[in-house]
Amino acid sequence: MPTLVDALARTAARHPTREAVRLRGRSLDYAGLDRASSALAATMREAGVAPGDRVGLWLGKSLETVVAVHAVLKCGAAYVPVDPAAPPARAAYILTHCAVACLVTDRQRLDLLTPRAPAPATDGWPATARLVVVVDPDGHDGHDGHDGHDGQEAGQDERATHTAPAGAHPPRLGWDRATRRPVPAGFRPAAVAPGDLAYVLYTSGSTGVPKGVMLSHRNARAFVDWAVAEFRITSADRLASHAPVHFDLSVFDLFAAAGTGACLVLVPEHHKALGTALNRLVVSEKISVWYSVPGALVRMLDARNSGELSTCALRTVLFAGEAFPLKHLRRLRGVLGDADLYNLYGPTETNVCTFHRVTDQDLAPDRVTAPPIGAPCPYAATTLLDEDGRALPDTPGAEGELAVSGDSVMLGYWPPAGPPARPAGVHRTGDIVRSDGTGSYTFAGRRDHMVKIRGYRIEPEEIEATLLALPEVHETVCVAVGAGQDDARLEAFVVPRFGAPVDEARLRHHCARTLPRYMVPARFAVVDRLPRTSTGKADRRALAATAAARSEEEPCPPES
Repeated sequence: MPTLVDALARTAARHPTREAVRLRGRSLDYAGLDRASSALAATMREAGVAPGDRVGLWLGKSLETVVAVHAVLKCGAAYVPVDPAAPPARAAYILTHCAVACLVTDRQRLDLLTPRAPAPATDGWPATARLVVVVDPDGHDGHDGHDGHDGQEAGQDERATHTAPAGAHPPRLGWDRATRRPVPAGFRPAAVAPGDLAYVLYTSGSTGVPKGVMLSHRNARAFVDWAVAEFRITSADRLASHAPVHFDLSVFDLFAAAGTGACLVLVPEHHKALGTALNRLVVSEKISVWYSVPGALVRMLDARNSGELSTCALRTVLFAGEAFPLKHLRRLRGVLGDADLYNLYGPTETNVCTFHRVTDQDLAPDRVTAPPIGAPCPYAATTLLDEDGRALPDTPGAEGELAVSGDSVMLGYWPPAGPPARPAGVHRTGDIVRSDGTGSYTFAGRRDHMVKIRGYRIEPEEIEATLLALPEVHETVCVAVGAGQDDARLEAFVVPRFGAPVDEARLRHHCARTLPRYMVPARFAVVDRLPRTSTGKADRRALAATAAARSEEEPCPPES
């Protein structure tokens, strides 16, 4: 099996002048992307970055980010992307926990890690870091050879071969010096095997501490190669890159483009939450393939210029990460006409493992639930498990936790217990699904979202689907408040349709007519918008915290 490194090398040889990546008028062709990433890889190697090392990337989506990803892989190292909006303490934790050998960041974030006031040597720097490559906010370092930090770079050798003494900050090198230098004669990417670590994605841990998911070249290529074939990606396509690099959706954007010669169009950071701007980008950049969480597409549909999408070049729209409310999916179909719509499913630990092409039957007027998550991808095998972890027969109506095995399953969590070379066996997703008996699944809910109230197991997603059936409800999330079964209550947060009045009595009556009494929320909170995570999903933890705080201040009256 080829690796992620092979994709860019092959495409640069075949399509050297084809546009590889662009952002707001700046672009690189494939020859330029290959050359810049080789130069940066050479710089990192000379600073001591070796195969198997980790390199931190803490910067917003940019041409420099894409160059850095490919450079790290050419070193035989693994890239560790950090949420651009992460608090400094969280970023420092990830960089230290993963023991990065190098960091690529911008000046603003660098200052957050290195306060001007005197601080201990452990002020956010991993002791393992040998080099920091600094990107200016405009994507340049001014060609002056300095990074503006007390002259640390001024006397530094062009090749940055020396490392910092113990307890000191590592040398810093400006982006231009690191990438516009000549590529050494005979430079070759490091030899890597399919099972080698390619990237580490940090996700929120159940204990509140981020955990690093280790993914190999095999893991990524299993998904990307299938996706390129399934969605017929060619060098004529223009792929929108909406997902941040620390979100696993970005793996498709980065490497499907690099492997086919398609153009990767980066969505500016400040556009990601603005439906109007996203619609303009899709039209002006002639985007043909889109992949994001449903929330981004809903914002695009809500924007005043959503009608422009009816004349855009989109031929394939992929969505993943959370359920797509059916009422909004129908709107998307109405605007995009014949474009293919796909529901992709899979946690970070498995990347996409099931898929479903949306059909007219999925959008029928009498349906109230989101489309299925579909059948396993060819590289994935799935099993249903009961609460004790025992396999269930895959019969019509069978419901259980989805477990996944196959080539896309992660190597494990960082740090590794030993040298991983194959996927880590079977991964239990924590998601409850329902089988139709023909190999296709419907998402029923997250095991960690489910609650028990007076002994009844409740799936909040079912309550949400019921509320979304009301025309005045635009978005909703239902969360549980309380520590135990006897104390737990449900609270629904409701975002009304623009200009529509929302009456709590009507919401309660609608739920009571459709759901068992124990599933009717004790409270309905009408809000202007739902909080979002850095990856664009509805932030259930934040809403649960809000509901808990409100419950302490204004206890619900006892049920009659």
